[in-house]
Amino acid sequence: MAEYYVVTDLGTLPGGASSNAWDINDNGQVVGSSDIAVAGPGHAFLWNPTKPLQDLGTLPGGTFSEALGINVCGMPAGSSDLTGVTGGKTHAVVWSSTGAIQDLGTLPGDNTSGAGAINACGQVAGGSTLTTGGKGHAFIWSKAAGMVSLGVLPGFTDSAAQDINNLGQVVGYCSVAGTPNRGFVWSSATGIQPVGTLPGGVSSDAIGINDLGEIVGSSDFGDANAPHAVLWDRMGVAHDLGMLAGGSRSFAYAINVFGTVVGDSEGTGSGQHAFVWTAKSGMRDLNALIPANSGWELLIARAVNVAGQIVGVGNVNGKQHAFLLTPRCTQ
Repeated sequence: MAEYYVVTDLGTLPGGASSNAWDINDNGQVVGSSDIAVAGPGHAFLWNPTKPLQDLGTLPGGTFSEALGINVCGMPAGSSDLTGVTGGKTHAVVWSSTGAIQDLGTLPGDNTSGAGAINACGQVAGGSTLTTGGKGHAFIWSKAAGMVSLGVLPGFTDSAAQDINNLGQVVGYCSVAGTPNRGFVWSSATGIQPVGTLPGGVSSDAIGINDLGEIVGSSDFGDANAPHAVLWDRMGVAHDLGMLAGGSRSFAYAINVFGTVVGDSEGTGSGQHAFVWTAKSGMRDLNALIPANSGWELLIARAVNVAGQIVGVGNVNGKQHAFLLTPRCTQ
């Protein structure tokens, strides 16, 4: 039998109807977002195994926030709106381990930003842009240097960062109107470098990176409408992870240091199913690895920690909720 999981419903913040989990650290702390009123704005949350769901709040005067990353020190990172910044514009933020929120601002001349990930050193990666006619740039932020642009690949105009590992390596994508996106990896030693595509492909997206420098994301292989989940090994070689039976495309979002990859495969179930992939077992539908009577349909797996715990979003009893999967055993 394959490894299987215990499902924990992370619920919602008071008054909320739906929630999403975006990241989990190696201590089992989870961050995400939940609405706080039906059809109302969402707030970032922090979940601890021994505490209720915690509303992380917003910047002063704000109505919306979300947390997309959390480091091993328990510091979430994400975005929030604030007084005087309207029209859907946000600023990248970090919350301290005690819940205090810090505005990271934007790159010079920009008016909106968002953070996608934070590492153990407190370095934050994300994107900053001028929403009216401006070009967006990926950034790395640190307490010492502030927010620094990572630039773009040659031939592109925009970039955004999606993950950062504990060595300070950043991954994301570059774009330009009329041209397929291209994934990138950045380090302080090499600067911004492209990641490749599957054979015959023209587009790629780098979404997650582990501390070994292994990268996951997606690439097409000749059909831009049907990308496959991809693992780029430490040599930069792209490996096609395939898709679930009945799927039409797939996306990988995270990889831990043991090479466990999570993501989703679309065209299955109610439109998409969450998957877990290992070199030993290949891609498996997480819905087949939980109790059949759980009431869950797991849609997207967004993150996996060193213990193999997985977080994401699914439907349970007709509601969209954040979930946590904890490995029960391997037989």
